[in-house]
Amino acid sequence: MKRFVIFILPTTVLGITVAVPLIWGDHPLKFDHKRPTEVHWAGAAEDQGRVWGFGKDAPAAEDTGPKVARPWAKGSPEWGVQVYWLDDPADPETFVQGKADRIVKYVVGLNANALSVSFPFYTTGGKSNAVAARPTTPGPERLALLLDAAKRAGLRTTVRPILDEESLRAVKDGWRGNIAPSDKDAWFASYATFLAPYLKTAQEHGATEFTIGTEFNSLENAPQWAGLVEQAKKTFHGEVVYDANWDNWSKGAVPVPTEQTGVDAYFPAKSLGDDASVGDLAASWNGWLDKRGKGPQPATKLTEVGIPAQKGAYKTPGDFYTKRELNEPVQATWFTAVCQVAQERKLAGIYFWSLYFGIDPTLPTNQDTPRMDFAGRPASEEAIRKCFAQTYEVPPVQPPAAAPAG
Repeated sequence: MKRFVIFILPTTVLGITVAVPLIWGDHPLKFDHKRPTEVHWAGAAEDQGRVWGFGKDAPAAEDTGPKVARPWAKGSPEWGVQVYWLDDPADPETFVQGKADRIVKYVVGLNANALSVSFPFYTTGGKSNAVAARPTTPGPERLALLLDAAKRAGLRTTVRPILDEESLRAVKDGWRGNIAPSDKDAWFASYATFLAPYLKTAQEHGATEFTIGTEFNSLENAPQWAGLVEQAKKTFHGEVVYDANWDNWSKGAVPVPTEQTGVDAYFPAKSLGDDASVGDLAASWNGWLDKRGKGPQPATKLTEVGIPAQKGAYKTPGDFYTKRELNEPVQATWFTAVCQVAQERKLAGIYFWSLYFGIDPTLPTNQDTPRMDFAGRPASEEAIRKCFAQTYEVPPVQPPAAAPAG
């Protein structure tokens, strides 16, 4: 998705540049974008106070942190946050642990019961037959720190590798959903090799779910998925799922053979202006969901819901690239509307985008803050808290009807 560089001043300030998704056309792309922040590392309490979870004076990890008030259980909605993790390999393990604790504390404070950790892997071009980790890909051992912190807090967890698009941006329609490996067998073999240690970590550290692919429109009909999913299930015994892009999902069932298909929901509400009401936006959400059927949709999980806090965003909620005049109510109202629809239609859950692993989410935003971020935007945070404070019963998913004989 993106790159960033961290400079560490261990007892005072951490300057961070954090990358944020961009868009090309209707598809979210993840390129470079900066969010400067300040993080005060824990020193003597009388000198600077303490950032929760950081510093040599921090209590033992198992003794710290808040707990989810109402943990997820089967039949209840997944109220989740997508955490995007671009690793800084210069961070010692103690700093990574502190970041994990801080993020978990913030997510629990939003009344969430679930956390999905998305992180990048890389390719060299749209026709490449190989994928691989880079230094900004958190290793399995680091990933385990966040999974363990989330588990201690009672959060449901998902591990979600996602193909970075930096090497694709130079070509027309450079998006992960348009890749065309010249040898699909080789590509899937390379992908399986990359996934293997993360599946092992997900299993050993209690993840509930593993997302085996995200937004691979051009590969969804590939027969190699069946073997990849079967291989993954030998290591990981939780739910193996796939997340489709909003456009392919709305056309009908996605053919990747996983237990569940989520959807990254950035459909455009083209007719609505910045003054649209919650009701107007809810009607737009319902119109899009109706493409897959009327009424309750307990099999539908919105794995990414995000929108820039700026003017004109309802027409292009997946536009991570264009920076227009700030309008925070646009984001908060969108969040409120999708929550209302989720309750009315008994959706399986919502995961809000975006929260970046390296930032301090308690800091206020400024003009340089990426528009897609919701952390530090009080109205958006309150919309999420109110949403996640509610619950409903998600009906059992009915298996598809058998085809008539003859």
